[in-house]
Amino acid sequence: MAQKRSTSGRKSSSSSSRSSSKKRSSSKSSSSAASTFADYYHAFSKTRAFVPVMSTLVITVLVLLDLLFAWNDYDRFFKILGFELLIVGIIWVIGLVLSFGESTPSSGK
Repeated sequence: MAQKRSTSGRKSSSSSSRSSSKKRSSSKSSSSAASTFADYYHAFSKTRAFVPVMSTLVITVLVLLDLLFAWNDYDRFFKILGFELLIVGIIWVIGLVLSFGESTPSSGK
């Protein structure tokens, strides 16, 4: 009979600790909203600092990758960098030409 009491005492104490832990976890999840990287990125993309910061970040990463690929061979570094600048220039000119084709004539005539 003593064994039954001790096991029932264990069950009641363990079940009460489980219910209190459930209450704690549910109150934490309801009181704080989880923020992810995508939320911060979306908010930052709407600011005026987004374009300069992202441009600087992309240029820095590209130059560092060029340095990594060149392995202290400066001629190779400048060839890679020149090739990248040539590609960017060609893409910019193509975008410029395409944007002129999309412009509508003024209706002032």
